[in-house]
Amino acid sequence: MRIGRYRFSPALVPTLVTAVLVPLLTGLGVWQLGRAEAKRSIEQTVARRIEAPPLEIDAARWSSIHLGTDSSALAYRRVTMSGRFDGARQYLLDNRTRNGIAGFQVLTAFIPGGAAGGVLVNRGWVPLGERRDRSPALPVPSTELRLSGAFDAPRKSPLLLGSSGYEQRQWPKIVQRVELEPMAKQLGISLLPQVVLLDPDTPAGFVREWKPYYGISVEGHQAYAFQWFALGTALALIYILVNLKRSDSD
Repeated sequence: MRIGRYRFSPALVPTLVTAVLVPLLTGLGVWQLGRAEAKRSIEQTVARRIEAPPLEIDAARWSSIHLGTDSSALAYRRVTMSGRFDGARQYLLDNRTRNGIAGFQVLTAFIPGGAAGGVLVNRGWVPLGERRDRSPALPVPSTELRLSGAFDAPRKSPLLLGSSGYEQRQWPKIVQRVELEPMAKQLGISLLPQVVLLDPDTPAGFVREWKPYYGISVEGHQAYAFQWFALGTALALIYILVNLKRSDSD
C-alpha cells in the first residue's frame, strides 16, 4: 500500500501480533480506569461512614449486627459502647511493625453491657521486646468503661505455610491473623463479624495510628492505566514506523 512517497508493506506475523496486542493493552488501560473509579467510590463511602454519627453498640444493636449478613457494609463505621473487657484472655497479632520496630497488635474481647456476646477490640501496637517467649505487659482495666472506635472487617490473609497460633495453650496467644471463629470458641462467647479499632484518645489502649486500607490507590490505578495506554501506543507506532518505507519509484 502506497501513502504518498511511502510504501506500507507489513508482514503477516507482525500484523497479527500487533492486531492482538494493541487492543489488549488498550483494554487493560480502560479496565484500570474503571478500577480507579470503583476505588474512588469506595473512598467516598468510607469517608461518609467515618463522618456519620457513631452507632451505640448496646444489647439490641449487638444482636442485630450479629444476625446481619453483610458485615462489609459496616466497615469503618464509628461506634461507641459501654461494658467490660475480658482481660484474662488476649491475642497478640504477630508481625506488626512500626517505624521498623517489630511488635504486636493487642486484641481483647469487650462485652457491651447486656449483650449476648462480645466484640473483638484492637487496642493498638506494642513492641516485641527482647524475647518472643516473654509477652509484653498488657494491662486491662477491670472496671466498666465507655469506648469509642471504628469497625474494621478482618482482612483475608494469604494461605499460611505454618501454624496460625491458635493451638497454643498459654495466654496471650501469638496469632498470625484474625480468625473470629476459633477466637469465639476459645473465648466461649459469640463475636461480631467486625473488629473495633480503638480510638487514639480512648483509654485502655496502646499505640494507635489507624488509616483506612484501600489497597492500590486511585492514583495508582490511573498510573497503571497510563502505562498500558503508553505501551499500546508505542507498539502501534513501532509497527507503523518499521513497515513504512520511502519508495524510490515515482
